[in-house]
Amino acid sequence: MDSSRRIYGGAVRTLSFVFIGVGIAILVSTLANGGGPVSLGTFLGIGFVGIGIARLWMSGLFRSHG
Repeated sequence: MDSSRRIYGGAVRTLSFVFIGVGIAILVSTLANGGGPVSLGTFLGIGFVGIGIARLWMSGLFRSHG
């Protein structure tokens, strides 16, 4: 049971970093192609980065409690 929790935790952290990376790539691409602060790419990029950070925060929060 302990090894499956470690695998799950590693998968959550890996996916979180993937979300953050994709979000940063979307933001860079949007801004490089002339997108403004209210463009769809900006909102999507911020959303992906936010989801990734939230998943990391929640996995660390829940892991410390049990």
